[in-house]
Order: sequence, then C-alpha cells, then structure tokens
Amino acid sequence: MNKKKDEKWLDELISRTINTTKPEFDAEKWKQKYPEEFQMLASRARQASPRQPNIWRTILKSPITKLAAAAVIIVAIGLFIAHRGPVEQPGDVTVSKVAKSPVEMMTMMSLTMAYRRGGIEAVEEQCEKALKMLGPRPKSVSVRELLTGTNG
Repeated sequence: MNKKKDEKWLDELISRTINTTKPEFDAEKWKQKYPEEFQMLASRARQASPRQPNIWRTILKSPITKLAAAAVIIVAIGLFIAHRGPVEQPGDVTVSKVAKSPVEMMTMMSLTMAYRRGGIEAVEEQCEKALKMLGPRPKSVSVRELLTGTNG
C-alpha cells in the first residue's frame, strides 16, 4: 500500500467513528424534553421590562460623545465671554475727541491707537465716525463719475 491510500483509509475510518456533522438545535424537542426549564425561561421573559436608555450613560460610554459634549461646553463658555465684551476703562481717550478731521482719524498712528484700545471693533468704529464726518454720499455712482474720479 502506498502512503495516500493509507491516509485515505484512515480518514474514512476516523470520520465513521467520530460524528463530524454539525449539530443542529431543535427547539421543539428541547421544549418537550425539558418543560420546567422552558416555563422558567418564559416567566423570566415576561418579568423583564425594557429599560429606558439613559442619556447620561450613553454620553459617558462613548468617547466621541464625550468629546462632542466637551466641545459644546467650551463653545458655550466662549460665546458667553464674547457676548460680555471688553470692559471700557473710564480713563480711555477716544480718538475722535483728539482727532479734528477725518484725515487725522485715518492716519496710521490714530488707527493703531484705536486698535490697541479696543481691537478691530474700535478701528471699524473710528472708520464709521470718519465717514459720518465727511457727510452724506450718493447712493449710486455712474460709470462716467467713477472714471472721472479716477482720472480715467
């Protein structure tokens, strides 16, 4: 006998001796064979009530929701601080009181002082005051007026 025939013969012998089929569960047979255990499982199923999901437990279990909750809290604090705004000091001298004309209000030194006093909002406020001092402007400008204004 050669080696392959020996292995095949041995494999067949082992498979006949040991049942190699996958076992299947038959619920009806189990229910008939073990009626007390079935009744116990059925009563447990009736007694168990579904729990309501707890939102805080869900947040604390997931790392992504923890990060999202932390981000929401940080944004809320930031908005609260931004809403309050900077506190004006009583000793601040406004640039509009010092500057006498819109040209003086728009100099680099005047704009720098405004920025140091209140940030970009103070610079925008100073620009608006300079525009108000210049007087009303036309609502629309024609192309001819635009070209004559730019020496075109």
